[in-house]
Amino acid sequence: MTAAGTTSGSHAAQSGSRLAPGFQLGEYRIVAPLWPLRIADAYKAEGPKGPATLFVVHAVMSSNATIRDQIVAGTRAAAALPEHKHLVHTIAAGLTGEILWIATEEIEGSLVRELLQKKRMGSNRAGNAGLGMRATGNLVTGVTAALTDVHHGALADESIVVNRSGRVRVIDLALGAGVIAAMRAGLLPAQATIAPEVVKSGVPSGAGDVYSIGTLLYECLVGTSLERGGPRPSEVVPGVNSQIDELVARACHRDPEKRFGRCDVLGEVVGEALNKGGAMMTTAVPTLASAPSLADVQQVSLAAEIGAAGASGQMAASGSGDRVLASALADSNEKWLISKGKLDYGPFSLADVIAQIEKGDIVAGNIIMDKDSGARVDVSTHPMLGPMVDQARQRIDMQRRAQAEVAVQSREKKRGALLYSVIGLGVVGVAIGVYFVVQAARGDDPTKKVAGVSTLDGASLNVKVTMPKAPPKRNTGTRPGGTRPGGNYAKGSEDLSLDMSDEDDGGSSTLDMGTVYNVYSHYGGQLGGCLQRTGAGQANIGIIIDGPSGRVTFVKVDGKQAGATWSCLNGVLRGMKFPTLKSGRTRAEFDIGI
Repeated sequence: MTAAGTTSGSHAAQSGSRLAPGFQLGEYRIVAPLWPLRIADAYKAEGPKGPATLFVVHAVMSSNATIRDQIVAGTRAAAALPEHKHLVHTIAAGLTGEILWIATEEIEGSLVRELLQKKRMGSNRAGNAGLGMRATGNLVTGVTAALTDVHHGALADESIVVNRSGRVRVIDLALGAGVIAAMRAGLLPAQATIAPEVVKSGVPSGAGDVYSIGTLLYECLVGTSLERGGPRPSEVVPGVNSQIDELVARACHRDPEKRFGRCDVLGEVVGEALNKGGAMMTTAVPTLASAPSLADVQQVSLAAEIGAAGASGQMAASGSGDRVLASALADSNEKWLISKGKLDYGPFSLADVIAQIEKGDIVAGNIIMDKDSGARVDVSTHPMLGPMVDQARQRIDMQRRAQAEVAVQSREKKRGALLYSVIGLGVVGVAIGVYFVVQAARGDDPTKKVAGVSTLDGASLNVKVTMPKAPPKRNTGTRPGGTRPGGNYAKGSEDLSLDMSDEDDGGSSTLDMGTVYNVYSHYGGQLGGCLQRTGAGQANIGIIIDGPSGRVTFVKVDGKQAGATWSCLNGVLRGMKFPTLKSGRTRAEFDIGI
C-alpha cells in the first residue's frame, strides 16, 4: 500500500468515518463494512487463513488510556477461551499506527438490533413489534449458554447475531469492558441494558449479565426497550401469562442479590416457559411499576403445587401426610429450583429436594422456587418440607457432636505422642551440641562444610553480570518525518493478544544502559543465588522497565516465562527500583553466570 493510502486510512479511522476496502491492518485486508457499533465499526476482511471479521475501535475510544487498556484486557481474555458454538472466537488484535483493531472468525447473519428494527417498521401491519415467543426463547437460551462461564458486562441487541439457520452467537465479548469504561468516561451515554452496579464499579459480573439478558428478553418480546411503568409482556404479547412478567422483574431487579444467580439458570427457565408452553394462557396484569415482586407470592400456592394440604406442620405424622409424602417422592417432574445465596441450583424433582435435605445440602434459609409459576418460599417454613429440614438438622448436629468427641480423644493421644517425641528430640539435640563442642575443642571448623549454603543469600558468591544491551528494534517502517505509518507492519509484529509488552519503543524515553547496569549489578548476589539454587549456572535475561514507576514489568529468562529459574529471577528483578522517567519504557538484555 502506498504512503498516501496509509495516511488517508489513518485519518479516516481518527475522524470516525469508514475505512475503504483494500485498507490493510496487520495481516488483514478490509473487504466491506458490516455494522457500526457503540465503540467500534465491524468489517468483513480477508486474513492469512481466509475470511474474518475486523472490529476497528473508534479513535476517540482508543486514544483514552483506560478504555484502551480495558479493550486489550478483554481481547486477551476472549482469545484464551475455548471455542463455543454460541461465542464468536477472537483470533488476533493489533495496533497499526494509532488504529486499534480486533480480528475474529468470520461472522455471518443479522444483528438482533437489525431484526428488531425490521419488526418495528412492519408493526403497523403485523401488530406486535417483538420477535415472538419461540424466537425469543431460542435467543435467550443461546446467549445464556454463551455467558455461563464468562462475563460480558455490556450485552445489548448489537452484541448478538442470528444466522439463517437460527444459530445465536455473541460477537463482541472482547469489547464489553471497554463499553463500560467508555460510559464511565462520559464518552457514551448511560444505557438501560447495563446493570446499575456494573456502571458504578466498572467490573463485569454474572449478576450484571443476568440483568442485561432480562432487558434483552423484554425487548425481544415487546419490541421496545425496558422502562419502568412500560407495558408488561403479558399485556402486549398474545398468549403470554404473568410468569414471564415475573421472570423479567426478577432478572432486572436493581438489587443483584435478588436476581437469578446464574445466566444458565435464567436461560433454562425462560426456555422452558417460552418454548414448552409454560407461559401460555394470558391473564390481564398491572404495569411493571406496580407489579408484585416474586417475594409477594403466597406460600400456600407452593404448598398446593406439591400436594400439601393444610399448614399445621404436622402432615408427616398423619396418614394424609404419609400419602402426600409418598406422592411427592413418586413425582419425577424436575420443576424446582433451590436458591442458596446468589446462586440458583436445579431444576430438581421433589424427591431430589427431599434427598438433599436428608444429606444436609438444603438447609433453613434456602429458597425453593417453582420455575413454572415463579412461586418462592423458604424451605424451613414450608408445611411439608419444614419439619424434614428441622429433623435433618438435629440428626446432623448429633453426628457432629459424636465426631467431635472422637476427634478430641484422637488429639489427646497425638499430644501424648508429640510430648514424648519432643523429649526424645531434646535428648538428641543435647548430644549433637556436645559433639560440636568436642569438635571445636579439637580445632575443627564445621562451617567449612556448609559454606556453599551460607553464601546463597549474600554477595560473596562469585557472580559475573554483563553490561546490558538494548534488544534490536523491529523494522516497523517509517514515512517522511520519522512518524510511524498507519499501514503494514512486519508480519507477526502486531499480535497484541499474545504479548502487549513487546511493542516497539521508537520515540519513547529510555534509560541509559550504564544507568540500568548500575542498578542490577548491586543485586548480583541474589541473581547468582537463583542460578545456584536451581542449578542453572548461567542465564540470558530480558527485561522491560516502566518509565514512570521505575519498576520491572516484564521478564524473560532464556526466551521463556516459566520454570524455577524464571520464577526466582523474576522475583528479584521485580523488586528492583530504577530511576524514573516521565514517560516511555526501557528494554534491556544481559547475561549472568556463576
